[in-house]
Amino acid sequence: MGQKIMRKFLLQHYPSGGPLSDYIEDLIISGFLERDRTWSLQTGVESKLGKFRIRDNYVRYYLKYIQPHMQKIKKGLFKTLSPFNLPGWERVMGLQFENLILNNREVIWQMLGLRPEDIVFENPYFQNKTSKQQGFQIDYAIQTRFKNIYLCEIKFSQNPISINVIKEIEKKIKALKIPKGFAILPVLIHINGISHTFEKGNYEDYIVLA
Repeated sequence: MGQKIMRKFLLQHYPSGGPLSDYIEDLIISGFLERDRTWSLQTGVESKLGKFRIRDNYVRYYLKYIQPHMQKIKKGLFKTLSPFNLPGWERVMGLQFENLILNNREVIWQMLGLRPEDIVFENPYFQNKTSKQQGFQIDYAIQTRFKNIYLCEIKFSQNPISINVIKEIEKKIKALKIPKGFAILPVLIHINGISHTFEKGNYEDYIVLA
């Protein structure tokens, strides 16, 4: 989620150690970065494990497309180029859309009928790979005091969503270690519709937000 872009930029401009931690904290306070921490589903307590996310969409766009091509842009070589023809455009737009959702997560709560006081923890969730468990990341998850875990998959595509998305979600559900008595409620957040190749049975247990 922008992690590799940010890491590359920081390593290019700042040596390890020194005031880097202070700079990162300043960027978080100013709203350019976000530190997304995962948590224990068993206790609902925040973990020390976390990942940085570029919170500001323009910063990601700048680091991905403007800064690397600055000289060409100044020479006017990008004047007639459509953004849709830029390399990796759909993947970056996927990150931008995901970021938009995370920056406005209260809207998702409202659409799911959740009250803030019922939420134990919510954030992007990830599980590290070990000898006993698979590693994966969930775009956004919400744990409630009613022992429900909303597993949200956020998808941007210029074409209707394919059935492969459901297969990806099901794989994560099987790998997720949840406490006994908890229920997983899969949520698909998307735009541009669902492919006509879907059968109702493919996602009848899903909450679909479009």
